[in-house]
Amino acid sequence: MVTDIIFDLGGVLLDLNMPGVGIACKRLGIDPELFFVKADADNTSTVCQGVSASKAITDYQVGKMTSEEFLTLVVSQCAEGIGREDVIEAWNACIGPLPTERLDMIKALRRKGYRTHLLSNTNDLHWEEIKRRFFMADGYTCNDLFDKVFVSHEMQLAKPSPEIYRQAVLETGAQAGECFFIDDAEINVEAAIQEGLQGAWLDVNKPDALHAILEAFLQG
Repeated sequence: MVTDIIFDLGGVLLDLNMPGVGIACKRLGIDPELFFVKADADNTSTVCQGVSASKAITDYQVGKMTSEEFLTLVVSQCAEGIGREDVIEAWNACIGPLPTERLDMIKALRRKGYRTHLLSNTNDLHWEEIKRRFFMADGYTCNDLFDKVFVSHEMQLAKPSPEIYRQAVLETGAQAGECFFIDDAEINVEAAIQEGLQGAWLDVNKPDALHAILEAFLQG
């Protein structure tokens, strides 16, 4: 029986604006591969289906690099005259909208007695901006929506590493088989299932994909 539902953030709850990253990089005069690369079997930190973090971003996502160190690195690669605030604006360009109907589904699950959690590969700059934009309104704070929040830069682990799922399950207090994990990267879902969780891959190309996955829980 499922007692705990664990959500990825980008691509599942939050829409990603990956084309915006390319536009922002062009404005900065840097190669987008400084940030993101095509996913392959050797990548250790997935961003979304088919896209992985570069080495620099992986280090930043698992807390091996501070925001200040990250910004200094990126500014050093930029065209002359580009500063810290320009980089922050460009870096946050991938953050798309977070439709409130998705958050309302989480609240409905909680009313039905499910514990809900967030498990995201992210970084300090993105996480602070996302909280500022979407999780500051009454009824939609992290505490209103999630029992536990697991973010890679604080855990110093990233999906699809087995350890991140083990740690998340341990902290929920549930058994692995009682946890249902939703992610838009198949490799992350497969890794979770290997650790004993139940799970579903969300196809971002299907408009009502999250509702379709959650329907059985919402109507049960």
